[in-house]
Amino acid sequence: MTDISITQGGQHASAHREAKPNKWALTLWARAFRRLARRWTVHSHVRKYCRPFTVEGAENLASIENPVLIIANHTSHFDTVIVLSLLPTSIYDRTAVVAAADRMYRERIKGMWHSLRYNAFPITRGGGREALAYSQWLLHNGWSLLIFPEGKRSRTGELLPFHGGPAILATLQNVPVLPIYIEGASRILPPGTNRSQPAPVVARVGSLLTFPEGTPIGDAKHAMEEAVRALAGTLAADHEQAAAS
Repeated sequence: MTDISITQGGQHASAHREAKPNKWALTLWARAFRRLARRWTVHSHVRKYCRPFTVEGAENLASIENPVLIIANHTSHFDTVIVLSLLPTSIYDRTAVVAAADRMYRERIKGMWHSLRYNAFPITRGGGREALAYSQWLLHNGWSLLIFPEGKRSRTGELLPFHGGPAILATLQNVPVLPIYIEGASRILPPGTNRSQPAPVVARVGSLLTFPEGTPIGDAKHAMEEAVRALAGTLAADHEQAAAS
């Protein structure tokens, strides 16, 4: 759902559609709708299509508090629902999802539905630091964010280089980062397809990352990428061990 590329330049901004966040999605009635509808908009989809669904590192979710920056690899639009299904209610209730304005908000009504259903908000691809303003406001006001730092879905399953936007948010707003690696979602809803099909999915949740004040953005970006890459490597090692036994 959230193909989004945040770069430190603004070189691609002219090609992107202007879209504003639907701030009503933060109101009590919208939050109540998402909490009540979560059973159908999130959990039912995961139960139907993630078969089986394995979660590793769930203990790392027990102590997290808002605000937190949630990052994950991205191979399918289904990734958003998978991550949202993992979150404790207190975090889910105050999590906003970064969505690409030029893909998810091309049609006003559909964009409003994304905002209501998942508390998604549009952000301009390649819009530079200006595009981060609303994200910074959310974090500053105690909201958590779900963002996919690769900026687009990987069509090979290999982790793509991270963009700098999430590192900027983590360091400037001094919020912890929760890394997650998802394997198998690309088989549910591969890029270029519109029909979902069941597939085994594994979600591995890592330990929180924190960055001391003054951490260079490049160092934070590298640490975030390495954390997700380490989760991917651990899963790969587990598969090899299982195959050998």
